[in-house]
Amino acid sequence: MILIDEFSCLIVDVIRETLASCDYNDCSDVCFQYLLEVGSECQVVFHNLRYEELWSSLIHICLDQGEKISH
Repeated sequence: MILIDEFSCLIVDVIRETLASCDYNDCSDVCFQYLLEVGSECQVVFHNLRYEELWSSLIHICLDQGEKISH
């Protein structure tokens, strides 16, 4: 379950919240859950190529970290 109180799919809010929740060195549960929530609830933001690039990079980092932990 996402820990964000108010969820918004406005691109400005999504970018702001993504950058606040995630960092390129550590994929926290909050970050991973937020990325999954955006992926399922906010398809409109994926019409923005920059955000799609940011989301794809972060989700790959999270998935890679998850694979390393499970091995």
